[in-house]
Amino acid sequence: MKAAVYARVSSEDQQERRTIETQLEFASKYCDLHKIDVVEWYQDDGVSGTIPLEERDAGARLLADAKDGKFQLLLVYKLDRLGRSARVILNAVHELEQTGVKIRSMTQPFDTGDPSGRFLLTILAGVADLDRETILERLWYGANRAARKGKWLGGIVPYGYRVNDEGYLEINEDPLPGMDMSEADVVRLIFRLIAEQRYSTIRVADYLNSIGVPPAYKKDGRKVKKGKRKVNTAGVWTPSRIRNMIVNTTYKGIHQYGKRTNKQREIITREVPAIVSSNQWEKAQKVLKDNHLEAMRNAKRKYLLRGLIKCGLCGLNYCGTQFPGPGRKPKVYYVCNGKTTYRGKYKGKCPSKNIPAQWIEEMVWKQCVDFITNPGDAMKELATSLEERKSGQADLEAEEKMIRKAIEDKEKEKQQILDLYRKQLITSADVEEQLLKIAREKEALQQQDAELARKIEMEKEVEQQFNNAEELLADLRSKLEKNPSFEDRRQIVKTLVREIRVNTETDERGKLQANVSVNFTFSQVVNCTDRDSSNRPA
Repeated sequence: MKAAVYARVSSEDQQERRTIETQLEFASKYCDLHKIDVVEWYQDDGVSGTIPLEERDAGARLLADAKDGKFQLLLVYKLDRLGRSARVILNAVHELEQTGVKIRSMTQPFDTGDPSGRFLLTILAGVADLDRETILERLWYGANRAARKGKWLGGIVPYGYRVNDEGYLEINEDPLPGMDMSEADVVRLIFRLIAEQRYSTIRVADYLNSIGVPPAYKKDGRKVKKGKRKVNTAGVWTPSRIRNMIVNTTYKGIHQYGKRTNKQREIITREVPAIVSSNQWEKAQKVLKDNHLEAMRNAKRKYLLRGLIKCGLCGLNYCGTQFPGPGRKPKVYYVCNGKTTYRGKYKGKCPSKNIPAQWIEEMVWKQCVDFITNPGDAMKELATSLEERKSGQADLEAEEKMIRKAIEDKEKEKQQILDLYRKQLITSADVEEQLLKIAREKEALQQQDAELARKIEMEKEVEQQFNNAEELLADLRSKLEKNPSFEDRRQIVKTLVREIRVNTETDERGKLQANVSVNFTFSQVVNCTDRDSSNRPA
Protein backbone atom coordinates (compact mmCIF):
# COMPACT_ATOMS: atom_id res chain seq x y z
CA MET A 1 0.00 0.00 0.00
CA LYS A 2 1.43 3.35 -1.05
CA ALA A 3 1.46 5.93 1.73
CA ALA A 4 1.94 9.68 2.21
CA VAL A 5 2.95 11.68 5.29
CA TYR A 6 1.35 15.00 6.32
CA ALA A 7 3.02 17.33 8.87
CA ARG A 8 1.91 20.75 10.12
CA VAL A 9 2.99 23.42 12.61
CA SER A 10 0.80 26.35 13.55
CA SER A 11 3.08 29.25 14.48
CA GLU A 12 6.43 30.86 13.81
CA ASP A 13 7.52 29.85 17.32
CA GLN A 14 7.03 26.20 16.40
CA GLN A 15 8.99 26.75 13.20
CA GLU A 16 11.91 28.13 15.22
CA ARG A 17 11.79 25.11 17.55
CA ARG A 18 11.90 22.87 14.45
CA THR A 19 8.90 20.80 15.60
CA ILE A 20 8.02 19.98 12.00
CA GLU A 21 11.40 18.26 11.65
CA THR A 22 10.52 16.24 14.74
CA GLN A 23 7.33 15.04 13.06
CA LEU A 24 9.15 14.16 9.85
CA GLU A 25 11.95 12.33 11.66
CA PHE A 26 9.44 10.31 13.68
CA ALA A 27 7.49 9.47 10.51
CA SER A 28 10.67 8.30 8.75
CA LYS A 29 11.54 5.92 11.59
CA TYR A 30 7.93 4.72 11.85
CA CYS A 31 7.79 3.87 8.15
CA ASP A 32 11.14 2.07 8.29
CA LEU A 33 9.95 0.02 11.25
CA HIS A 34 6.65 -0.97 9.62
CA LYS A 35 8.14 -1.22 6.11
CA ILE A 36 5.73 1.36 4.64
CA ASP A 37 6.46 2.79 1.20
CA VAL A 38 6.17 6.63 1.38
CA VAL A 39 5.58 8.22 -2.02
CA GLU A 40 5.13 11.83 -0.93
CA TRP A 41 5.73 14.15 2.04
CA TYR A 42 3.38 17.13 2.63
CA GLN A 43 4.36 20.00 4.95
CA ASP A 44 2.41 23.10 6.04
CA ASP A 45 4.69 25.45 8.01
CA GLY A 46 3.09 28.09 10.23
CA VAL A 47 -0.51 27.25 9.25
CA SER A 48 -3.32 27.33 11.82
CA GLY A 49 -5.22 24.12 12.45
CA THR A 50 -8.50 26.02 12.25
CA ILE A 51 -7.99 26.57 8.50
CA PRO A 52 -9.70 23.85 6.40
CA LEU A 53 -7.33 21.34 4.79
CA GLU A 54 -8.27 22.36 1.24
CA GLU A 55 -7.29 25.99 1.96
CA ARG A 56 -3.71 25.12 2.97
CA ASP A 57 -0.95 24.93 0.34
CA ALA A 58 0.24 21.42 1.11
CA GLY A 59 -3.27 20.34 2.14
CA ALA A 60 -4.75 21.31 -1.23
CA ARG A 61 -1.96 19.45 -3.05
CA LEU A 62 -2.54 16.42 -0.81
CA LEU A 63 -6.26 16.28 -1.67
CA ALA A 64 -5.54 16.62 -5.40
CA ASP A 65 -3.00 13.77 -5.28
CA ALA A 66 -5.45 11.63 -3.27
CA LYS A 67 -8.10 12.08 -5.98
CA ASP A 68 -5.52 11.01 -8.58
CA GLY A 69 -4.91 7.81 -6.60
CA LYS A 70 -1.20 8.47 -5.90
CA PHE A 71 -1.49 6.92 -2.40
CA GLN A 72 -3.97 4.90 -0.35
CA LEU A 73 -2.79 5.64 3.23
CA LEU A 74 -2.14 8.98 4.93
CA LEU A 75 0.07 9.06 8.03
CA VAL A 76 -0.05 11.90 10.57
CA TYR A 77 1.96 12.37 13.75
CA LYS A 78 -1.25 13.10 15.73
CA LEU A 79 -4.82 13.68 14.70
CA ASP A 80 -4.61 17.38 15.63
CA ARG A 81 -2.12 17.85 12.74
CA LEU A 82 -5.12 17.55 10.41
CA GLY A 83 -6.93 20.26 12.36
CA ARG A 84 -7.57 21.84 15.74
CA SER A 85 -11.37 21.81 15.59
CA ALA A 86 -13.67 18.81 15.31
CA ARG A 87 -15.37 20.19 12.20
CA VAL A 88 -12.08 20.68 10.29
CA ILE A 89 -10.78 17.22 11.27
CA LEU A 90 -13.94 15.33 10.37
CA ASN A 91 -14.36 17.23 7.10
CA ALA A 92 -10.75 16.40 6.13
CA VAL A 93 -11.23 12.72 6.99
CA HIS A 94 -14.48 12.63 5.00
CA GLU A 95 -12.83 14.22 1.93
CA LEU A 96 -9.94 11.73 2.04
CA GLU A 97 -12.17 8.70 2.57
CA GLN A 98 -14.23 9.70 -0.47
CA THR A 99 -11.09 9.13 -2.53
CA GLY A 100 -10.40 5.75 -0.89
CA VAL A 101 -7.58 6.99 1.36
CA LYS A 102 -7.33 5.71 4.95
CA ILE A 103 -5.92 7.85 7.77
CA ARG A 104 -3.64 6.53 10.48
CA SER A 105 -2.08 8.30 13.47
CA MET A 106 1.45 7.23 14.26
CA THR A 107 1.09 8.04 17.99
CA GLN A 108 -2.60 7.30 18.64
CA PRO A 109 -4.39 3.91 18.57
CA PHE A 110 -6.79 4.41 15.68
CA ASP A 111 -6.99 3.62 12.00
CA THR A 112 -9.95 4.59 9.79
CA GLY A 113 -9.58 1.27 8.02
CA ASP A 114 -11.95 -0.37 10.55
CA PRO A 115 -15.24 0.71 12.27
CA SER A 116 -13.75 0.96 15.77
CA GLY A 117 -10.99 3.17 14.44
CA ARG A 118 -13.52 5.55 12.84
CA PHE A 119 -15.46 5.68 16.13
CA LEU A 120 -12.27 6.46 18.08
CA LEU A 121 -11.37 9.13 15.52
CA THR A 122 -14.60 10.99 16.27
CA ILE A 123 -13.80 10.95 20.00
CA LEU A 124 -10.22 12.15 19.44
CA ALA A 125 -11.43 14.96 17.18
CA GLY A 126 -13.66 16.17 20.01
CA VAL A 127 -10.75 15.90 22.46
CA ALA A 128 -8.54 17.98 20.13
CA ASP A 129 -11.27 20.63 19.90
CA LEU A 130 -11.72 20.66 23.70
CA ASP A 131 -7.96 20.91 24.22
CA ARG A 132 -7.73 23.92 21.90
CA GLU A 133 -10.67 25.72 23.53
CA THR A 134 -9.24 25.08 27.03
CA ILE A 135 -5.85 26.50 26.03
CA LEU A 136 -7.48 29.59 24.49
CA GLU A 137 -9.61 30.17 27.58
CA ARG A 138 -6.56 30.03 29.84
CA LEU A 139 -4.71 32.41 27.54
CA TRP A 140 -7.62 34.86 27.58
CA TYR A 141 -7.85 34.82 31.35
CA GLY A 142 -4.12 35.47 31.63
CA ALA A 143 -4.25 38.21 29.01
CA ASN A 144 -7.18 39.90 30.75
CA ARG A 145 -5.29 39.94 34.07
CA ALA A 146 -2.29 41.58 32.39
CA ALA A 147 -4.56 44.02 30.50
CA ARG A 148 -6.19 45.21 33.73
CA LYS A 149 -2.72 46.03 35.03
CA GLY A 150 -2.24 48.25 31.97
CA LYS A 151 0.23 46.13 30.00
CA TRP A 152 0.33 46.26 26.20
CA LEU A 153 -0.39 42.77 24.91
CA GLY A 154 0.72 42.88 21.31
CA GLY A 155 -0.66 44.41 18.17
CA ILE A 156 0.43 47.57 16.38
CA VAL A 157 1.40 50.29 18.86
CA PRO A 158 -0.50 53.55 18.15
CA TYR A 159 1.52 56.26 16.42
CA GLY A 160 3.04 58.52 19.07
CA TYR A 161 3.60 55.72 21.60
CA ARG A 162 6.09 52.94 22.29
CA VAL A 163 6.21 49.97 24.67
CA ASN A 164 8.83 50.16 27.43
CA ASP A 165 10.91 47.29 28.83
CA GLU A 166 8.21 46.52 31.42
CA GLY A 167 5.54 46.11 28.73
CA TYR A 168 3.65 49.35 29.40
CA LEU A 169 2.66 52.02 26.86
CA GLU A 170 4.55 55.31 27.06
CA ILE A 171 4.65 58.49 24.97
CA ASN A 172 7.35 58.49 22.28
CA GLU A 173 9.16 61.84 22.42
CA ASP A 174 12.21 60.69 20.41
CA PRO A 175 12.87 62.96 17.38
CA LEU A 176 11.88 61.55 14.00
CA PRO A 177 14.77 60.94 11.55
CA GLY A 178 15.93 64.26 10.11
CA MET A 179 13.26 66.29 11.94
CA ASP A 180 12.89 68.33 15.10
CA MET A 181 9.53 66.69 15.83
CA SER A 182 8.73 63.47 17.65
CA GLU A 183 5.83 61.13 16.92
CA ALA A 184 3.97 62.66 19.86
CA ASP A 185 4.52 66.14 18.39
CA VAL A 186 3.01 64.95 15.10
CA VAL A 187 -0.06 63.68 16.96
CA ARG A 188 -0.41 67.02 18.75
CA LEU A 189 -0.05 68.85 15.41
CA ILE A 190 -2.77 66.70 13.80
CA PHE A 191 -5.22 67.37 16.63
CA ARG A 192 -4.36 71.08 16.66
CA LEU A 193 -4.90 71.42 12.89
CA ILE A 194 -8.31 69.77 13.13
CA ALA A 195 -9.56 70.97 16.52
CA GLU A 196 -8.26 74.56 16.38
CA GLN A 197 -7.90 75.33 12.65
CA ARG A 198 -10.75 73.08 11.48
CA TYR A 199 -8.72 71.33 8.79
CA SER A 200 -10.24 68.40 6.90
CA THR A 201 -8.51 65.01 7.05
CA ILE A 202 -7.56 65.39 3.37
CA ARG A 203 -5.89 68.69 4.06
CA VAL A 204 -4.00 67.34 7.08
CA ALA A 205 -2.74 64.35 5.07
CA ASP A 206 -1.53 66.64 2.25
CA TYR A 207 0.14 68.89 4.79
CA LEU A 208 2.06 66.09 6.55
CA ASN A 209 3.16 64.63 3.21
CA SER A 210 4.35 68.04 1.99
CA ILE A 211 6.61 68.63 5.00
CA GLY A 212 7.98 65.09 4.81
CA VAL A 213 6.68 63.61 8.07
CA PRO A 214 7.20 59.82 7.82
CA PRO A 215 4.31 57.50 8.79
CA ALA A 216 5.13 54.66 11.17
CA TYR A 217 5.63 51.95 8.54
CA LYS A 218 8.00 54.10 6.50
CA LYS A 219 9.93 55.29 9.57
CA ASP A 220 10.43 51.76 10.90
CA GLY A 221 10.95 50.14 7.50
CA ARG A 222 8.10 47.74 8.25
CA LYS A 223 6.27 45.71 5.63
CA VAL A 224 2.67 44.62 5.47
CA LYS A 225 1.53 41.08 4.79
CA LYS A 226 -0.33 40.76 1.52
CA GLY A 227 -1.26 37.21 0.66
CA LYS A 228 1.86 35.13 1.04
CA ARG A 229 4.17 38.01 0.17
CA LYS A 230 5.35 40.88 2.29
CA VAL A 231 5.34 44.23 0.53
CA ASN A 232 6.28 47.78 1.42
CA THR A 233 3.47 50.24 2.10
CA ALA A 234 3.02 53.44 0.10
CA GLY A 235 4.74 55.36 2.91
CA VAL A 236 2.35 58.35 2.79
CA TRP A 237 -0.31 59.78 5.05
CA THR A 238 -3.90 59.15 3.94
CA PRO A 239 -7.15 60.84 5.05
CA SER A 240 -8.48 57.55 6.43
CA ARG A 241 -5.34 57.16 8.56
CA ILE A 242 -5.79 60.69 9.95
CA ARG A 243 -9.46 60.01 10.70
CA ASN A 244 -8.66 56.75 12.53
CA MET A 245 -6.15 58.59 14.72
CA ILE A 246 -8.61 61.38 15.54
CA VAL A 247 -11.33 58.99 16.76
CA ASN A 248 -8.85 56.82 18.72
CA THR A 249 -9.55 57.34 22.44
CA THR A 250 -6.01 56.19 23.30
CA TYR A 251 -4.72 59.70 22.54
CA LYS A 252 -6.86 61.19 25.32
CA GLY A 253 -5.66 58.51 27.76
CA ILE A 254 -8.30 55.75 27.46
CA HIS A 255 -7.57 52.42 25.77
CA GLN A 256 -10.10 49.63 25.29
CA TYR A 257 -8.50 46.19 25.20
CA GLY A 258 -10.35 43.49 23.29
CA LYS A 259 -12.41 45.90 21.19
CA ARG A 260 -10.97 44.84 17.83
CA THR A 261 -11.76 41.11 18.10
CA ASN A 262 -14.87 39.64 16.50
CA LYS A 263 -15.28 37.14 19.35
CA GLN A 264 -17.52 37.60 22.35
CA ARG A 265 -15.18 38.70 25.12
CA GLU A 266 -14.84 41.25 27.87
CA ILE A 267 -13.86 44.78 26.84
CA ILE A 268 -11.31 46.11 29.35
CA THR A 269 -11.03 49.90 29.62
CA ARG A 270 -7.76 51.12 31.15
CA GLU A 271 -5.90 54.38 31.48
CA VAL A 272 -2.77 55.08 29.41
CA PRO A 273 -0.60 58.23 29.11
CA ALA A 274 -2.52 60.93 27.21
CA ILE A 275 -0.92 62.89 24.35
CA VAL A 276 -3.79 65.41 23.98
CA SER A 277 -6.31 66.73 26.48
CA SER A 278 -9.85 65.38 26.65
CA ASN A 279 -11.15 68.82 25.74
CA GLN A 280 -9.06 69.00 22.56
CA TRP A 281 -10.00 65.41 21.65
CA GLU A 282 -13.71 66.24 21.97
CA LYS A 283 -13.28 69.42 19.91
CA ALA A 284 -11.62 67.36 17.16
CA GLN A 285 -14.59 64.96 17.12
CA LYS A 286 -16.98 67.88 16.70
CA VAL A 287 -14.93 69.31 13.82
CA LEU A 288 -14.90 65.91 12.10
CA LYS A 289 -18.68 65.80 12.38
CA ASP A 290 -19.07 69.40 11.22
CA ASN A 291 -16.77 68.82 8.24
CA HIS A 292 -18.86 65.82 7.26
CA LEU A 293 -22.07 67.81 7.52
CA GLU A 294 -20.60 70.74 5.60
CA ALA A 295 -19.56 68.50 2.67
CA MET A 296 -22.18 69.69 0.18
CA ARG A 297 -20.65 68.49 -3.08
CA ASN A 298 -23.75 66.43 -3.99
CA ALA A 299 -26.39 68.75 -2.50
CA LYS A 300 -28.98 70.15 -4.91
CA ARG A 301 -29.94 72.91 -2.46
CA LYS A 302 -28.10 74.73 0.29
CA TYR A 303 -29.62 74.06 3.71
CA LEU A 304 -29.14 76.80 6.28
CA LEU A 305 -29.69 74.53 9.32
CA ARG A 306 -27.69 71.51 8.14
CA GLY A 307 -26.47 69.46 11.12
CA LEU A 308 -28.22 71.65 13.71
CA ILE A 309 -31.61 69.89 13.95
CA LYS A 310 -31.99 66.77 16.12
CA CYS A 311 -34.96 64.45 16.51
CA GLY A 312 -36.39 64.25 20.02
CA LEU A 313 -37.64 60.69 19.41
CA CYS A 314 -34.66 58.74 18.07
CA GLY A 315 -31.81 61.25 18.61
CA LEU A 316 -30.65 61.26 14.99
CA ASN A 317 -30.07 64.38 12.89
CA TYR A 318 -32.56 65.89 10.49
CA CYS A 319 -31.31 66.29 6.92
CA GLY A 320 -32.64 68.40 4.08
CA THR A 321 -34.47 66.79 1.17
CA GLN A 322 -37.00 67.61 -1.57
CA PHE A 323 -40.31 66.03 -2.57
CA PRO A 324 -42.27 66.70 -5.77
CA GLY A 325 -45.25 68.97 -5.09
CA PRO A 326 -48.11 70.25 -7.26
CA GLY A 327 -47.01 70.77 -10.86
CA ARG A 328 -43.78 68.85 -10.06
CA LYS A 329 -42.56 71.92 -8.18
CA PRO A 330 -40.18 70.72 -5.44
CA LYS A 331 -41.24 71.08 -1.80
CA VAL A 332 -38.29 71.26 0.60
CA TYR A 333 -38.31 69.68 4.08
CA TYR A 334 -35.99 68.69 6.90
CA VAL A 335 -36.49 64.94 7.48
CA CYS A 336 -35.22 62.76 10.34
CA ASN A 337 -32.54 60.25 9.28
CA GLY A 338 -34.36 57.67 11.41
CA LYS A 339 -37.05 57.46 8.71
CA THR A 340 -34.66 55.69 6.34
CA THR A 341 -32.00 54.17 8.62
CA TYR A 342 -33.26 51.39 10.86
CA ARG A 343 -31.58 52.62 14.02
CA GLY A 344 -32.44 54.24 17.28
CA LYS A 345 -35.08 53.79 19.91
CA TYR A 346 -37.83 52.55 17.61
CA LYS A 347 -35.83 49.73 15.96
CA GLY A 348 -37.39 50.75 12.66
CA LYS A 349 -38.56 53.87 10.87
CA CYS A 350 -38.84 56.88 13.16
CA PRO A 351 -42.40 58.33 13.20
CA SER A 352 -41.17 61.92 13.52
CA LYS A 353 -42.79 64.64 11.44
CA ASN A 354 -41.10 66.41 8.55
CA ILE A 355 -40.42 70.14 9.01
CA PRO A 356 -40.97 72.64 6.15
CA ALA A 357 -37.52 74.03 5.38
CA GLN A 358 -38.61 77.54 4.41
CA TRP A 359 -40.64 78.02 7.59
CA ILE A 360 -38.00 76.84 10.09
CA GLU A 361 -35.13 78.57 8.29
CA GLU A 362 -36.97 81.88 8.21
CA MET A 363 -38.02 81.52 11.85
CA VAL A 364 -34.47 80.77 13.08
CA TRP A 365 -32.94 83.47 10.89
CA LYS A 366 -35.45 86.03 12.18
CA GLN A 367 -34.52 85.14 15.78
CA CYS A 368 -30.82 85.58 14.96
CA VAL A 369 -31.43 88.96 13.32
CA ASP A 370 -33.58 90.08 16.26
CA PHE A 371 -30.82 89.22 18.69
CA ILE A 372 -28.11 90.94 16.62
CA THR A 373 -30.14 94.12 16.41
CA ASN A 374 -31.57 93.93 19.98
CA PRO A 375 -29.29 91.73 22.12
CA GLY A 376 -30.77 92.72 25.50
CA ASP A 377 -29.39 90.99 28.62
CA ALA A 378 -27.88 87.96 26.85
CA MET A 379 -24.47 89.56 26.34
CA LYS A 380 -22.73 87.81 29.24
CA GLU A 381 -23.57 84.34 27.91
CA LEU A 382 -22.44 85.29 24.43
CA ALA A 383 -19.17 86.68 25.78
CA THR A 384 -18.50 83.35 27.54
CA SER A 385 -19.23 81.44 24.35
CA LEU A 386 -16.89 83.71 22.41
CA GLU A 387 -14.03 83.02 24.81
CA GLU A 388 -14.44 79.29 24.23
CA ARG A 389 -14.07 79.76 20.46
CA LYS A 390 -10.81 81.75 20.50
CA SER A 391 -7.70 79.88 19.39
CA GLY A 392 -4.11 80.43 20.43
CA GLN A 393 -1.56 82.28 18.33
CA ALA A 394 1.62 80.65 19.69
CA ASP A 395 0.88 77.29 18.04
CA LEU A 396 0.40 78.95 14.67
CA GLU A 397 3.71 80.79 14.97
CA ALA A 398 5.52 77.56 15.94
CA GLU A 399 3.98 75.84 12.94
CA GLU A 400 5.03 78.73 10.70
CA LYS A 401 8.60 78.34 11.94
CA MET A 402 8.53 74.62 11.15
CA ILE A 403 7.19 75.29 7.63
CA ARG A 404 9.93 77.82 6.88
CA LYS A 405 12.57 75.35 8.06
CA ALA A 406 11.07 72.74 5.71
CA ILE A 407 11.36 75.26 2.83
CA GLU A 408 15.05 75.77 3.66
CA ASP A 409 15.56 72.00 3.71
CA LYS A 410 14.12 71.78 0.18
CA GLU A 411 16.85 74.12 -1.00
CA LYS A 412 19.44 71.84 0.60
CA GLU A 413 17.86 68.82 -1.10
CA LYS A 414 18.14 70.61 -4.44
CA GLN A 415 21.86 71.21 -3.89
CA GLN A 416 22.38 67.55 -2.89
CA ILE A 417 20.79 66.40 -6.17
CA LEU A 418 23.11 68.65 -8.15
CA ASP A 419 26.12 67.33 -6.22
CA LEU A 420 25.16 63.75 -7.09
CA TYR A 421 24.89 64.70 -10.77
CA ARG A 422 28.36 66.31 -10.72
CA LYS A 423 29.75 63.08 -9.31
CA GLN A 424 27.98 61.23 -12.16
CA LEU A 425 26.04 59.10 -9.66
CA ILE A 426 22.68 59.95 -11.28
CA THR A 427 21.56 60.78 -14.82
CA SER A 428 20.20 64.06 -16.14
CA ALA A 429 16.75 62.47 -16.33
CA ASP A 430 16.96 61.66 -12.62
CA VAL A 431 18.01 65.23 -11.89
CA GLU A 432 15.07 66.65 -13.83
CA GLU A 433 12.58 64.34 -12.12
CA GLN A 434 13.88 65.09 -8.61
CA LEU A 435 14.11 68.86 -9.17
CA LEU A 436 10.52 68.95 -10.43
CA LYS A 437 9.41 66.99 -7.38
CA ILE A 438 11.28 69.35 -5.03
CA ALA A 439 9.79 72.37 -6.83
CA ARG A 440 6.25 71.03 -6.39
CA GLU A 441 6.82 70.29 -2.71
CA LYS A 442 8.40 73.70 -2.16
CA GLU A 443 5.48 75.44 -3.87
CA ALA A 444 3.02 73.58 -1.63
CA LEU A 445 5.00 74.59 1.45
CA GLN A 446 5.14 78.21 0.34
CA GLN A 447 1.38 78.25 -0.14
CA GLN A 448 0.98 76.77 3.33
CA ASP A 449 3.36 79.38 4.74
CA ALA A 450 1.38 82.19 3.11
CA GLU A 451 -1.87 80.76 4.47
CA LEU A 452 -0.39 80.49 7.96
CA ALA A 453 0.77 84.08 7.75
CA ARG A 454 -2.78 85.12 6.84
CA LYS A 455 -4.18 83.11 9.74
CA ILE A 456 -1.73 84.63 12.21
CA GLU A 457 -2.67 88.07 10.95
CA MET A 458 -6.35 87.17 11.25
CA GLU A 459 -5.83 85.94 14.81
CA LYS A 460 -4.24 89.27 15.67
CA GLU A 461 -7.16 91.07 14.09
CA VAL A 462 -9.63 88.86 15.96
CA GLU A 463 -7.83 89.55 19.22
CA GLN A 464 -8.03 93.27 18.56
CA GLN A 465 -11.49 93.34 16.99
CA PHE A 466 -13.38 90.84 19.14
CA ASN A 467 -12.25 91.64 22.65
CA ASN A 468 -15.84 91.46 23.81
CA ALA A 469 -19.24 90.32 22.62
CA GLU A 470 -20.27 93.85 21.61
CA GLU A 471 -17.61 93.93 18.90
CA LEU A 472 -18.77 90.53 17.63
CA LEU A 473 -22.30 91.86 17.42
CA ALA A 474 -21.03 94.92 15.58
CA ASP A 475 -19.37 92.63 13.05
CA LEU A 476 -22.55 90.60 12.66
CA ARG A 477 -24.54 93.80 12.17
CA SER A 478 -22.15 94.88 9.43
CA LYS A 479 -22.73 91.56 7.65
CA LEU A 480 -26.48 92.06 7.88
CA GLU A 481 -26.22 95.51 6.33
CA LYS A 482 -24.36 94.12 3.31
CA ASN A 483 -27.12 91.71 2.19
CA PRO A 484 -25.27 88.62 3.55
CA SER A 485 -24.53 85.67 1.28
CA PHE A 486 -25.62 82.15 2.17
CA GLU A 487 -22.13 81.43 3.62
CA ASP A 488 -22.36 84.53 5.84
CA ARG A 489 -25.87 83.60 6.99
CA ARG A 490 -24.72 80.03 7.67
CA GLN A 491 -21.79 81.30 9.75
CA ILE A 492 -24.06 83.62 11.72
CA VAL A 493 -26.51 80.79 12.46
CA LYS A 494 -23.71 78.42 13.53
CA THR A 495 -22.36 81.15 15.81
CA LEU A 496 -25.66 81.87 17.52
CA VAL A 497 -27.55 78.51 17.48
CA ARG A 498 -26.54 75.66 19.77
CA GLU A 499 -29.19 73.11 18.78
CA ILE A 500 -32.67 72.78 17.31
CA ARG A 501 -34.72 69.88 18.69
CA VAL A 502 -37.91 68.55 17.13
CA ASN A 503 -40.34 66.63 19.38
CA THR A 504 -43.14 64.92 17.48
CA GLU A 505 -46.38 64.53 19.47
CA THR A 506 -50.01 63.63 18.79
CA ASP A 507 -52.55 66.41 19.30
CA GLU A 508 -56.15 66.10 20.57
CA ARG A 509 -57.37 65.22 17.06
CA GLY A 510 -54.90 62.35 16.73
CA LYS A 511 -52.68 64.16 14.22
CA LEU A 512 -48.92 64.44 14.45
CA GLN A 513 -47.58 67.81 15.54
CA ALA A 514 -43.96 68.92 15.64
CA ASN A 515 -42.89 71.03 18.64
CA VAL A 516 -39.68 72.83 17.74
CA SER A 517 -37.28 74.09 20.42
CA VAL A 518 -34.42 76.36 19.29
CA ASN A 519 -31.59 76.70 21.82
CA PHE A 520 -29.50 79.81 21.14
CA THR A 521 -25.97 80.56 22.31
CA PHE A 522 -27.22 83.64 24.12
CA SER A 523 -29.28 81.50 26.57
CA GLN A 524 -32.57 82.05 24.86
CA VAL A 525 -34.90 79.18 23.98
CA VAL A 526 -37.64 79.71 21.39
CA ASN A 527 -40.48 77.18 21.25
CA CYS A 528 -42.98 76.90 18.43
CA THR A 529 -45.03 74.30 16.55
CA ASP A 530 -45.25 73.49 12.87
CA ARG A 531 -48.84 74.77 12.94
CA ASP A 532 -47.27 78.21 12.73
CA SER A 533 -46.36 77.27 9.15
CA SER A 534 -49.72 75.82 8.12
CA ASN A 535 -50.72 78.89 6.11
CA ARG A 536 -47.31 79.44 4.56
CA PRO A 537 -46.03 77.66 1.44
CA ALA A 538 -43.01 75.39 1.93
